[in-house]
Amino acid sequence: MKDRFSLLLGTFIYIGMIPGAPGTYASAATALVYYAVFRACGRILPELHLSALALIAVIGTLVSAQVSKSRDDEDPSVVVIDEVAGQLAAFLFLPVQAWNLLLGVVFFRIFDIWKPFPVRQMESLKNGVGIMADDLMAGIYANILLHIVNLLLHW
Repeated sequence: MKDRFSLLLGTFIYIGMIPGAPGTYASAATALVYYAVFRACGRILPELHLSALALIAVIGTLVSAQVSKSRDDEDPSVVVIDEVAGQLAAFLFLPVQAWNLLLGVVFFRIFDIWKPFPVRQMESLKNGVGIMADDLMAGIYANILLHIVNLLLHW
């Protein structure tokens, strides 16, 4: 039961099990859910955004460790809750606009795949921490780049 629940959460309701590019699918799904929440509520409160991100990071670390252990794989490709957390980090403190969401997904995926310093080094952390940490750092890089783009476009 514990393994099945961890798999459900870790795969972001089984999105991570879709063949092809599960990380990209999870990033796109996160952007769509984020936009849907924005449309339903009329805004995204920064303190709720940060709280959701922290909760997902903690839960993600725990379920990633569980799925990793049950599959005997240090970083199973089906685990995409790390992409959810990283994608949410990319959107922090930015206006919810279609071009920010699109660029946020693109920038996050670039940093997540490229893994510039120290993103790759974070993967070596154990017990689910490395699975989450590298994507959170990629999300921070994407967020910084998005803030720069926003500043340049509104200069």
